[in-house]
Amino acid sequence: PRPPNAFILFRRDYVEKHKGDNSVSDPKEKTHSKRAGDAWKALSAEEKQPWFELAKVEALKHAAANPNYVYRP
Repeated sequence: PRPPNAFILFRRDYVEKHKGDNSVSDPKEKTHSKRAGDAWKALSAEEKQPWFELAKVEALKHAAANPNYVYRP
């Protein structure tokens, strides 16, 4: 698998922090992914920066663990 990007890392953290907040009984209720996307869009560039830095670290870890990895869509 590909290394996670900044949004994926943010979303993973967002869902972990908001577990149990989702009301399954109302089908019109937004999913965690939709809410995470809305929250991501609302962040400023400064607030997103730590997630981009974490993504760089994760990419380096991925490269070290998978030296022959080549992205093939």
